[in-house]
Order: sequence, then structure tokens, then C-alpha cells
Amino acid sequence: MSSVLPVPDAEVRRHDAAVLAGTAAVLLIVTGISVFFGSAGLTPSEVLHGLRLMIGGAPMGTPEAQIVMLRLLRIGLGVLVGASLGLSGFLLQTAFRNPLADSYLLGVSGGAQLAVTLVALLGLAGTVASVPVMIAAPLAGGLLVLAMLLVISRRIGHDLLAFLLSGLALSYMLNALYSILVSTRPDILSNTIFWSWMGLNRASGTGMAVVAAGLIVAVPVVMSLMRPLRSYLVGDDFAQNLGVNVRRTRISLLVISVVLAATDVAASGVVGFAGLFSPHLARLLTRRTDRTFVVLTMLMGATVVVVGDLIARSVSVSEVPLNTVLSLFGAPYLIWLSIKSRRVM
Repeated sequence: MSSVLPVPDAEVRRHDAAVLAGTAAVLLIVTGISVFFGSAGLTPSEVLHGLRLMIGGAPMGTPEAQIVMLRLLRIGLGVLVGASLGLSGFLLQTAFRNPLADSYLLGVSGGAQLAVTLVALLGLAGTVASVPVMIAAPLAGGLLVLAMLLVISRRIGHDLLAFLLSGLALSYMLNALYSILVSTRPDILSNTIFWSWMGLNRASGTGMAVVAAGLIVAVPVVMSLMRPLRSYLVGDDFAQNLGVNVRRTRISLLVISVVLAATDVAASGVVGFAGLFSPHLARLLTRRTDRTFVVLTMLMGATVVVVGDLIARSVSVSEVPLNTVLSLFGAPYLIWLSIKSRRVM
């Protein structure tokens, strides 16, 4: 009898390994393709020439090498931001037990963006590029919105669509405040407008480091919370009976989610729907909520953002904002998901 028991575990491990390897391979293929496409219009031979110069350590004086370097920075930031958004979306959906939750839809990203704008408006525009301010401002804005969402959640209860509509209303209000601020001082806030609108277009090593730091802190914490998290998903009473501190678990998930969203906004502005997509795409490949699912969600998020950015800089000579591309696909999916959630209820 004992010789039969390990078989299911071995099958699960093989399945997990195959799913992760396949998803990682898709991400690698997409990133490889992305290097060859962009508004600059380089031919494949010119891209390869630029790559050879970079790999060989030659001076970066040629336009080909410079453009390839910018594309690689952009792709690298896209992978990190996508992974971070995917994890943030999973944590929000888990904490609120709401499959419609997303930092963009609920206004967390909007609050982070508004905070950065206020910092610039208060005469700190020269320090916005510094790492401490770049992290502290969106984090403060995101946490303030989180506090509002917790109050709304307590009043609404388990009505998924009502919670989503409340979050959307909050998001629209924050965007309206942002627009008012921008219209009052466009001379000061012009860089903020470009930063929030163009997504990965201003990719830099500093931005990558900020997002990577958020992931380095968040991922081990999330992995350590997987056992209480699974109990939490069943319900508060069930989790408490197993000794899980429900309040601490919920707050931990939400704070980590906001930290990730804040680093994403700091590095790339507001990027919508990737956090909504990623957990649902991962759920198509595995039904279990475990460490494999967390990694898979991050890989899905990275793939979604890189593909979205590839489309954004390939469909036109003048680049289309990443958020526009993701919204084009995300809005219909949100409508379908809302209808599906209502039927379940």
C-alpha cells in the first residue's frame, strides 16, 4: 500500500514542473521576439548586429546597439512589472475573496499615481527621481486607498459586483483629482503626465531595481503564508479553527499587494488589468493554490505585460500607450467575468 501512495505526489510534481517550464518557455519566446520589434524600424540583421556589439563589450556608439539596449531594458522592466502585478492581483483577490479585485480597478494604482503628482506639485519635482521619494509617495497613496477599500468592504459585505463598482468609483474620483492637478500646473507636471501615460517607455536600471526589490521582499513572505492562506480562502471560521490569525493574514496580504503596486507605479506609471488577468490565466493550468500557483501567476503577469508592450510599440509608428492595449483586452474580459460572477451568486 505504501508503495502506491507516492505516485499521485510524483504525478503532481511532474505536472507542476511541466506547466512552469512551458509557461517560462512561452515568456522566453515572447521576450526574444520583442527584441526585434519596435517603432524604430530596425531590420533583424541590424538588431543582431546591435546584440553582437553588446555581447562583445564594444562601445555603445552605434544607433543599433543603443536601440537594442533600450529594448532590453524595456523588456526587463516589463517582465518585472508583470510579475509584480500578477502577484499583487493574486493577493488582492485572495484578501478580499473577490475574483474581480485588481490594483488598477480598485484605485490603488490611481492613489499611488496621485501621490506622485502631489509630490511634484509641492515643489519636490527635482526629487521625484530619487529612489526614496519614488517609493514613499506611491506607497503612501496606495495605503490610503487601501484603508478606504477596507471600510467599503466592511459596509458592502460579500457582494462582489457592488465592491467592484465602489472600487471603480473610487478609481474614477482619483483620476479626476489627478486630471485637475495636471490642468492647474501643466508646466510642472508634464513629466508626470508622460511617465503615467507611456508605461515602459522610460525604462531604466533604477526602475528595474525598485520593482525587483519589491519582489525580493514580497515573494518569500507570500511563500511563507501559503498554508494559512489556503485556510483563509475557505472562510474566516474555518481558518480560525485551525489557529490562523485571520486579521493578521488579511492585512499582510493587502499590505504586500500595495507595496508591489506602488513599486510598479513608481517604475512604469499605471498599468491596468495585468493583475486581473494573471491569476485567472494561471487557474486554467492548475486548480491548486500553492507555491507553484504563485510562480505561475507571476510568469503569466510577465507574459501579459511583455505581449501588451510588444503590441503597443509595433502597431503604429507613434507608440500606443501600454495601458490602452491592456484595457482593449481587459475591459471585455472584465464584463464577461462580472456576468459569470453574478451567475455564480
